[in-house]
Amino acid sequence: MADNHLGALPEFIDSLGEVETLLAAAPSQPLGEGGISVQSHNRDLVNAVNRSAMVMLVSHFEGFVKSALTEVIDEICEAQPPTRRIPEGLLELHTRERIQEIFGTTGPERIHKTRRLFSAYAPLWDTDRTINPRILSARVLTRQFTNARPEVLDSVFSLLDVQDIVTQMESHVNQALSDRGDNATRIKVSVKLEEIVSRRNKIAHGDRSEKPTRFEVEGYLIFLKDVAEYLSTVLQQTISRCCSLR
Repeated sequence: MADNHLGALPEFIDSLGEVETLLAAAPSQPLGEGGISVQSHNRDLVNAVNRSAMVMLVSHFEGFVKSALTEVIDEICEAQPPTRRIPEGLLELHTRERIQEIFGTTGPERIHKTRRLFSAYAPLWDTDRTINPRILSARVLTRQFTNARPEVLDSVFSLLDVQDIVTQMESHVNQALSDRGDNATRIKVSVKLEEIVSRRNKIAHGDRSEKPTRFEVEGYLIFLKDVAEYLSTVLQQTISRCCSLR
């Protein structure tokens, strides 16, 4: 993988320190020591810390993805390349949003929006036109990213002409695992992402039976860091393709 990364990546890595700090706040005393009330209190506290860390971790990761996608749009708007360099999925997304707005209106407002569709958005499909930075919106793109489930990641990245991003990242994630000395385990990224988001959602919706261990949360943290590194590299490559003068 290339060493070039988005600015969103170090911010995400810094945010992981907050998760680690929270995990460290759990009692260090073995749970079997002390009286029954002390043991019960310590178990409850450990569970609360781990559950909170799980929610925080996934929130930070999803925030990273949105920040990274925003960075892509910001770089394109600053460079203002010809529209032929912009992924067609991204152009279609912006055009579709305007069409949907038209069908939600009537009378003079519909006429105004229709005129604007052809005057402002038709140039998106003129391959030699310089992209209008006032037309592209990071908010339109990030709104498509609703959670970190694998199918959502695949859908959002396909808008940037990156197909099957979850499958693509498996070799990177497993190579990172091997580099850390774990040659016995191979991770299926789609399964792991689904597991992480599902457990976070259960906790966030009040399921008190969902009790991740500290070891599990730390494993999820390392995994999401590896995933973020891969996504950062891919998005940096997308920026280079869109904004290159060659």
